[in-house]
Amino acid sequence: MSATVFLFALLCLNLTPCVSGGKILVWPSEFSHWLNVKVILDKLIERGNDVTVVTHSATPSVNISPASGYNVEVLQVPHTKQDIKDNLEAMLKYWTHEMTTDTILQASQKLKELSDTATNHNLATCRELFSRVDLLEKWREEKFDAVLADPGFMCGELLAQKLGLPLILSLRYSFGHTLERLCGQIPAPPSYVPAIGSEKTDKMDFMQRLRNIIFYGAQDILFYLGPTFYWDPFYSKVMGKYTCTIYFHTLYLFVNLIGDLRVYWCLS
Repeated sequence: MSATVFLFALLCLNLTPCVSGGKILVWPSEFSHWLNVKVILDKLIERGNDVTVVTHSATPSVNISPASGYNVEVLQVPHTKQDIKDNLEAMLKYWTHEMTTDTILQASQKLKELSDTATNHNLATCRELFSRVDLLEKWREEKFDAVLADPGFMCGELLAQKLGLPLILSLRYSFGHTLERLCGQIPAPPSYVPAIGSEKTDKMDFMQRLRNIIFYGAQDILFYLGPTFYWDPFYSKVMGKYTCTIYFHTLYLFVNLIGDLRVYWCLS
């Protein structure tokens, strides 16, 4: 009897289908945003998935050594690692030591200047990415299952669209919760939820609530102006005949774009 049960169990095991890992293409951001994505990558690799990280030659965060556990594609960019570090240090210095003494308009102007520098670095990386037709074709042939991207570093959604892949967004935070609110549709009443970057807590008096509301509005304006001047023309050029409008109460991507782009948000 026991032999019959054993043979039956063995037969059932032989009928169990095999499961193979997937292939994930990763478009990460830098510093703490990279650490946020790295936690996900470690679990994906641990479970047998094949992970390829696309980064640039000036990255101060991504480990591009062969011992990293993932495949790496490095894009050559004109700026340096020190350029990125200097801009971050300037932003942190202003945020932690100087912003509290400035008016909302002064703070917004300074943050815009620092953000413009980061945007130019991002734009240079995107230009290099979509000029590499050979890389795009190689990735199509490798048949990835999805693109994992940080929406704080633009072009991940455009890469997913060009490759015809589902898009997974992992976001740590954005100033004023702008991406989370306008794109991820999370509820964040400005009179109750302190904006990231404002140094407010959930215990606010009337004037603090008023400043918080103004800060939200200023960040929304900055995020609308950035795409209008920087990204709408670039995305439209890459997509060719399509006109692209970013951020305007969509799931992060296109208006007037025919096609199916599946977008998944992972807010942490």
